[in-house]
Amino acid sequence: MKTYLVATLARYVLVEADDETQARELGRPALHDLYADLRQRLGREVPIEIRTVREATEDEIELWTWHHEMLAREKQQ
Repeated sequence: MKTYLVATLARYVLVEADDETQARELGRPALHDLYADLRQRLGREVPIEIRTVREATEDEIELWTWHHEMLAREKQQ
């Protein structure tokens, strides 16, 4: 498995997948969850157009990991 970046114009997620097709399939529900705030604010469904699916770089993986570690620490406080 590899780590893939799956992105719209404004947001992205990283997923573990065997190939780009599987990454797209796994990324769609993750992006849907990520757009929950926008759906709530607008009061309607928001279309999600995946524009990029590619292997994530080491820097992207490192930033993603750091960000999620910081979120976990904030929740503990």
